Amino acid sequence: MVIGRLSSFDLPGRLKCLAPAPVVQIVVGGALAALAFGMRWMIALVIPDVARFMLLFPAILLATGLAGWQAGFITLLVGGLFSWPLLTPTDSWLLGPTAAASMSLYVLSGALVIAAAAAYRTTALALRESQERLDLATAAAQVGVWEWRPQTGEMFCSDEAKRIYGFGANELVTYDMVRAATHPEDAHVGYLAAARAAAPEPRDHRPHEYRIVRAGGEVRWIHAMGRAVFEPGKDGVAPTRFVGAVQDVSARKAAEERMRLLAREVDHRANNLLAVVQGTVALSQADDASTLKRVITGRVNALARAHQLLANARWEGADLRRLVEEELLPFSLGDEGRVALQGPSVALAPAAAQSVAMALHELATNAAKYGALSAPEGRVEVRWSRDAAGELRLTWRETGGPLVRAPARRGLGTTLLGRALSGPIGGETRLDWRPQGLICELVLPASALEAPTDVPGGF
Repeated sequence: MVIGRLSSFDLPGRLKCLAPAPVVQIVVGGALAALAFGMRWMIALVIPDVARFMLLFPAILLATGLAGWQAGFITLLVGGLFSWPLLTPTDSWLLGPTAAASMSLYVLSGALVIAAAAAYRTTALALRESQERLDLATAAAQVGVWEWRPQTGEMFCSDEAKRIYGFGANELVTYDMVRAATHPEDAHVGYLAAARAAAPEPRDHRPHEYRIVRAGGEVRWIHAMGRAVFEPGKDGVAPTRFVGAVQDVSARKAAEERMRLLAREVDHRANNLLAVVQGTVALSQADDASTLKRVITGRVNALARAHQLLANARWEGADLRRLVEEELLPFSLGDEGRVALQGPSVALAPAAAQSVAMALHELATNAAKYGALSAPEGRVEVRWSRDAAGELRLTWRETGGPLVRAPARRGLGTTLLGRALSGPIGGETRLDWRPQGLICELVLPASALEAPTDVPGGF
């Protein structure tokens, strides 16, 4: 049991040492008192007139520092009991006036030692606890702490600060190392911030941001805060040290850059979308206002669905399969067998997604009016693939519908199909009016696509 209790005892500086188990206090206090008295006895063999309480005070001090004031009191008590026989005559246990005065002085002095050592121990443990809280908080917040003394060149960096700068945990950091790690284009930022902080009036403590270059060439963004500590000197008040904190904000900087790019992209795409809508309305024709309204609404809705897919993906690309499903499933009338999709996962760039959505809408509308989707037995199959050069080929094939004839004239739908992929996208539309059903091939260059994930699938 005693050994088990002792195993939980630790040296000062650990929080669990603030109130050790009572058995630990007794063992420590008694052992140190016995050790001190034994050493005093051995010294007395060499120096007979050695002071009786000479080694007890260091033992009291050590016991209090190790296990608290209770252990120091036990050491004081046991030391007094060991010393009692040395102060009494051989035929009595009563103390004489001189011996009583010596014992009283010992008890009073020992109590003062216990009080001073206990106060120091409590302060040291509270300081250590505060330091541990600070270390945990800065590590959790990923904030590094630093201090620089310009007069001596000394610099302190916490472990988190070393990690942020890319230094080793056991590496001795100097101001020159930090300056060398600063990006050359941002070197002036630190100089200006230090100059502002060093000015007695006004004392500028504004944070600043700059880039650093780690040993491996990695560039990181740093958010730094600091202030100068002023002390009076022979030339007046001057900064003697600088204290501050640093934080790696590279992720925030990257997010801000993405937001700026996204805002520009949205503005650009919105202008393009409005131009497409304007052209769609201008080209749409019908015999009456109701039919014209339905035609325009269908085409604008196709653009809106493509826009929603892009918005869900933060305008980083639209999934081709989702785009085809959005256009075709409403025409399947609940029978999934009427529509078949097959192809790998492909992400379309925003401009290509809008163009493909318009083309698919025209094909689906034509199939529902005159082609395979106008007959109960009709079927539409959409397949797509990419070749070695990255070019995308999407094939629309209709079967089981009415007999197909090539149109005598080029209508608006055919015109929109031809224009949808041409122009800046650089795509191509090929129509084959076979009697068994229309076959349309849409070809998009690799530049109109985002990186493929190459995940095969089927509908």
